[in-house]
Formats: sequence, structure tokens, C-alpha cells
Amino acid sequence: MSLRKGIPSIKTKNMSNDDWLRIRTKSIGGSDCGAILGMNKYESPLSLYNKKIGLIEPEDISDKLPVRFGNWNEDLVAKLFEEETGKKVRNHNFMMYHKDYEFISANVDKVLVSENAILECKTASEFKKKEWLNGNVPGSYMAQCYHYMLVTGAERVYIAVLFGNSSFQYEVIERDEEVLQQILEKEINFWKNHVEKRIPPEADNSKASEDALNKMWQPKKESEIKFGDEQAELLKKWHIIQQQRKQLDKDERAVKNKLREYMGENEVGKSEDLKATWKPQKSNRFDKKRFKKENPELAKQYTSTSESRVLRLLEIN
Repeated sequence: MSLRKGIPSIKTKNMSNDDWLRIRTKSIGGSDCGAILGMNKYESPLSLYNKKIGLIEPEDISDKLPVRFGNWNEDLVAKLFEEETGKKVRNHNFMMYHKDYEFISANVDKVLVSENAILECKTASEFKKKEWLNGNVPGSYMAQCYHYMLVTGAERVYIAVLFGNSSFQYEVIERDEEVLQQILEKEINFWKNHVEKRIPPEADNSKASEDALNKMWQPKKESEIKFGDEQAELLKKWHIIQQQRKQLDKDERAVKNKLREYMGENEVGKSEDLKATWKPQKSNRFDKKRFKKENPELAKQYTSTSESRVLRLLEIN
């Protein structure tokens, strides 16, 4: 027994990366689910929407080292899982689609040979290990696993992770119909009410939404808009936050200086549940001004100009 038969699918073996990216924009994939649910710190509903409608070209990250490393080690992670569990897995080179909604898709790493289940293979640095403590699975990965069960009908997803080539663990996420229904409703809403209608989702407080907004419009030079009452209140709120931040910075500096006075030559200070460290830190800095003066032509050759919109708050009076 493996995945159920009859799942609408497109074969992906030997598919070019360009073709792969093109079909990915036409549906909601597993890695998109976390963004729609607000569980992905690198992608927001707004930034994902911009990519799905073609306003922003999805970045091709296939050549980035962490991605290449993950691809190279996928089979190794699968092998470790087989050795740890005694279960067998195989490749499944298909883009699968939800039986009722062609805009919901899944491309899984491996499928189990003996059960209706999926294996997701991950790699992470040792620094990420704390995110997996006590059986925890990072939210965006959890969403991805539920999404795959939604599309394929799988009973469970095993998610295995290799930490920096030094430790390995796996977790099991069981099918939960209530969770799947909630995810389905969110994804249908995102596609039907935003992507198809070309109505962007509301921006949230993420860096991804900020970046998306900065790319959505081409600015008209010297153009101006009159703020209404709602926007005026937002300006006031922003101004208050700025003043609070300045005061908090001053308060923090005062606290740190008092701790420095007490610590003196000591590098570490401890209380019952917290500690402070005050250690020398070396840094190498590139003297750009000197380099430009001594190598003007070379500096010009390696200097590129970028432009982005910057939102600033100014007092008129």
C-alpha cells in the first residue's frame, strides 16, 4: 500500500527548472501553505499573492548553497529514516493536485512503500535544533505536511531532519480532519477571493509584506495624496511609537551602563535565571573611502546602484 491511486498528477521527472517554476505559480503548493496561514517568516500572504499574479518574479533559489545542500542530502536523510524505522520509501516524481481544486498542489519528497504516508526530508544547522525540541515541528513545516495530506489523502507525514551532519531525528504528524478543513478553507479563500479577483490580501506586520509593498507600485515623482482620518491616526500612532522607541533606547543604555560599572573587568555576570556577557569582539571593516581614493576605476567597476522606496515620518511644523 502507498498513496491512493487516481490523484490528478503531472510528471515532473526531467522537467526543466523554468517549467517547474512556471507550474508552481499556477497553484498553492506545500511551501505556500505556511505563508497563507501566517506561519512563514520569509513569506506573507501579500508577498505570495504578488508572486502568484506575476507582479513579482519568484526568486530562483535553486543555486543557493543551502537549497543545493538540502537537495543533495535528501536521499541521505531518507536513508537514515529507513535505517531508524525499518520502513521503506521511494521517489514520487509527480506534481499532484487536489481532486476538487486544481489550484491546490503537492510535490512531496518521498512516499512510504508499505503505508499511505509521505516522508518529508529536511536539513538544518545545529543552531535550528532548538526549534525541534520535545517533538516540536516548526510551524511552516507543520503547515506543509498538513497541506500534503490534504492533497494526497495520506494518513500521516513523517518529517525527518538532519542537523549539520551530526544528529538526526524524525517526527510523525497524523491526519486531522478538522485541521485539514480549516486549511482548505483558508487556501480556497486566498485563491478565489484574492488571486482570481486580483484583490491583494491585507498587509500584515511582517518584513515580507514590507518588501512586497515596496515593489507593488512605480512611484510618480513629486505626487501627493491627502490623508483621511484613519491615515492621520496611523501617522500619530507611528510618531508615538518613534518617541517610545527613543526613550526605550535611552533607558536600555542607562541600564547597560550601570551593569558595566558593576562588572568592571569581569566578562560574565549572573543572576538566578539570566546572565550578561561583556567580552571583546573583533571585526574586520573594509575601508571603502580609502579604496575608492586609491583605486577609482576599480571601485567604479564594482559599484552598482540600487533604488528602493523609503517611508519616513517628518514633522511639518
